[in-house]
Amino acid sequence: MNKHILCFIFSVIIGISLVVPAHSTSIWQRKITNYERSQYKAGFQNWMITQSDKGWIYSANSNGLLEFDGVNWTSYPIRNNVIRIIKIIDNNIYIGGSSEFGLFKPNAIGQLTYRSLSDKSKNWGGEVWNIEDGGDVIYFISERYIHIYHKKVGNVSMIDSDTKIDCSLLHEGTLYLATPNGIFYLNSNNKLTFLEASEPLSGHKIVSLLSYNKDILVTSAKKGLYLLNKSNIQQINSIADSFIQKNQLFSTAISGSKIAIGSVQNGVIIFDLKDPFYKEEFNINSGLKNNTVLGCFFDSNQNLWLGLDKGISYISLNSPISPLFATVSPIGTGYSSAMYNNELYFGTNQALYKLDKDNRYQLIKGSEGQIWSTNIIDNTLFSSGDNGIMVITPTETYKIDLLGAWETHALSEDKNKLMVATYSGFCILKRENGRWMFSHKIPEFRDSFRGFIEDDEPYNFWVANANGTMRRLTFDKNFEKIIRYKTYTLNNNAFDSNIIIRKIENNLVICTRNGILQYSRITDSFDHYTQLELMLEGPKYYEFLYLDKYKNIWFVADRNLKVLAYSEGKYQEYIHNWGLSNELIDSYENINMIDPETAIVAVDNAFARIDMSRKNGKFSTINTYIREITCSKNDSILSYGSSEKRLSLPYSLNSIKINFAATFYDHSSDILYSFRLKGIDDDWSIPSTNTVKEYTGLHEGKYVFEVKAFIDGNPDSSSITSFSFTVHPPWYRSVLAYLLYSLAIVILILIIYKKTISKQKKIIHQKGEELIAQTRRYEEETKLKDEAIYELQNENLKNELKYKTQELNGYMLNVIRKNEMLENVKRNALNISKAIDEEKQISTIKQKVMSLISQINTNIEHDTDFEIFQSNFDLIHQDFFKLLDERFPNLTRNDKILCAYLNMNLSSKEIAPLLNISIRGVEVNRYRLRKKMDLDRDVNLSDFLQSLKQYV
Repeated sequence: MNKHILCFIFSVIIGISLVVPAHSTSIWQRKITNYERSQYKAGFQNWMITQSDKGWIYSANSNGLLEFDGVNWTSYPIRNNVIRIIKIIDNNIYIGGSSEFGLFKPNAIGQLTYRSLSDKSKNWGGEVWNIEDGGDVIYFISERYIHIYHKKVGNVSMIDSDTKIDCSLLHEGTLYLATPNGIFYLNSNNKLTFLEASEPLSGHKIVSLLSYNKDILVTSAKKGLYLLNKSNIQQINSIADSFIQKNQLFSTAISGSKIAIGSVQNGVIIFDLKDPFYKEEFNINSGLKNNTVLGCFFDSNQNLWLGLDKGISYISLNSPISPLFATVSPIGTGYSSAMYNNELYFGTNQALYKLDKDNRYQLIKGSEGQIWSTNIIDNTLFSSGDNGIMVITPTETYKIDLLGAWETHALSEDKNKLMVATYSGFCILKRENGRWMFSHKIPEFRDSFRGFIEDDEPYNFWVANANGTMRRLTFDKNFEKIIRYKTYTLNNNAFDSNIIIRKIENNLVICTRNGILQYSRITDSFDHYTQLELMLEGPKYYEFLYLDKYKNIWFVADRNLKVLAYSEGKYQEYIHNWGLSNELIDSYENINMIDPETAIVAVDNAFARIDMSRKNGKFSTINTYIREITCSKNDSILSYGSSEKRLSLPYSLNSIKINFAATFYDHSSDILYSFRLKGIDDDWSIPSTNTVKEYTGLHEGKYVFEVKAFIDGNPDSSSITSFSFTVHPPWYRSVLAYLLYSLAIVILILIIYKKTISKQKKIIHQKGEELIAQTRRYEEETKLKDEAIYELQNENLKNELKYKTQELNGYMLNVIRKNEMLENVKRNALNISKAIDEEKQISTIKQKVMSLISQINTNIEHDTDFEIFQSNFDLIHQDFFKLLDERFPNLTRNDKILCAYLNMNLSSKEIAPLLNISIRGVEVNRYRLRKKMDLDRDVNLSDFLQSLKQYV
């Protein structure tokens, strides 16, 4: 840069700084988070701070390396313990300390392990204060020596500067070293060369060298700031000069044109090279825990980290929330605030305070004691509290001695009266001669209540009692008595004790643990206000609800203060979460809108201001990380940091604990986490502040654990972080085990098969033999059964034959008896006929008798019993008559009958009466029969007829 141009620019800056006063210090402070030794559990001193690509913070601590992921602190000690400088290069953390330098790099499971490089340099000592990245080489710079680590070959070379090195800078490929004798640079031959332009700095202590555009920004201990290049040097007069001259400087940091300078005695100053009027100072009085700033660092969000002589501090430079006090509030806990006549009033648990033009707090005399509310009515400020009501007008301030006043409200039907809610009922204030004073107490109602709202109907008020009831009261026109009241319950149950009662869009709304309810004039009851619940976060417990004058809906849910902003005639689609979960006062939340972009919130440490313009729609995406995975059974670390590789776990390590964290340091205490384990839980868990999840007894299988973080109530504010892992089955359920099981089963099946086949063959052989034996037995049994059946059949035939023979014999006997009877009848008839002839009786008698004889003869000769006899005889004697007809067809019926009788072995004497002939006649017939059969005389006729069948 041209020397004349530089002189002109700095002259203009100096001139402006002389005529324009510096910004007066704002009453609203930066939010400062202090991390003490008891939290990070390492040494007091923190010499330098830096940040990784993940957003994690690393500190060079007197007890080693400190790592902070937004939730957890981890310490990595090294040899000689003290670390002075850290620098992250290619995901490796290079460190330098007391006679020690080296690097930390992740091991196989992601955990940092230390590798010392200092042993490669011989015969040196002292503190390593600087590390510079030269690409293929890393410069470790101690108080006298330059140690050059060659990354490719792994060795370390050393250069002796022969002088004390205060600080260094690698700028545009050249290494610059600040010494008490001026600034040197390392030339191409690795020789130190004096920078002629730095001659004005000789003999002065240089605190830091920083790159600023194409120049080097030099910070001297007493002379201030300089811009330096290879050809010239120019001093810069800045708003920080006074601070630099008064304090011993120790550390610096730069981000763009913004610079932070840390001192030994008075904290840190922040200023901007492009804004000559901007500066901020932070020390013990501003909230730091220590005034000695050993290291400064601007993180990726342009917030400032300070390494202190005792602890670490984080200054939120970009937070939209500014506390009134960075340290303990001198005015107490905040309960209400009001902007009246361009002056800010604060009601606390101690008194009512006013902020004067010089930003000094001024106690309003007479207001001492608890202040519950501040209301502006008819251009008059009413501060209600434990010891009465302070009335502040543009011309005077006075007190109304009405003890135990919760809040004061105007009356729509009478502008000259005010209603006050007290610890013991209602009181009325009246205006006389331009001043307000106590009028009277309304009898018949002595309950203590904080909230009441005037109804749209005249003289009607809604009262939320501390005992958990909602009442509607109707007063007379003079507000002297209650003429009617009604108590409301929800589903026959009392309301919650902490009832929030509001009017939103002319709807009477109350918040209970059952959700948001609204009053319906049609049903005269309270119903769920579904529309409003859906606009907010659904049916849940809203601890606080408030509609400000700009129609923004403020509410507290899950202990966080949130807002649904109203702009351009509609509500936004998302809800912004301001956090403050550990600062709000339960049941006494208070929001006061100063202007459309500024809200004053009552908190435990007085008040905080919210810059609504800084919400910018949504928070930037929160980075969530899997911090650590450990085995619950033996506390061994399985993985450290997020890993893209799938983690494989044996079944013996199937119980794991997962630690996760989100790097959002402004709202670290307000971050909510939601997670799930695919394979077990398909739904996301309810968001909570818990950063640890444990799973025990996982079954074998593949799993994916997912986690995301919320800060503004919008799921889009968080990216999902996941890691995959596999739980292998136990050895007895492994693939090899199943193969062995299968092989054993196959072998067993083969053995069983062979044994079964052998057994079956034996059984078949035995069965064959048994079948043969059984067949033989069956045949024998069948033969015996057949013989038995045959014998039974023969026996039956014999019995039947005997029966038939007996039947035939009986028939023959019947025939014989009949014939004998007929013979007797015949003889008798002959005798009668003879007698008649002899006596010569009537001829007719004789004719009748002769007729009778004729009929008897006819019956004897043509008796039909022959057919029956023949049929039965054939059945018994095996077709005897059929054989006679076939052998001797010329036989007469009487011949056949005679043959039958002879076959039956009947004698001639027995046959004669059967044939109704004489014995001689039987002999004659037998002779004739032998002739017809052509039988010899020596053949017995009866034997021949009995054996007739064999002659066929």
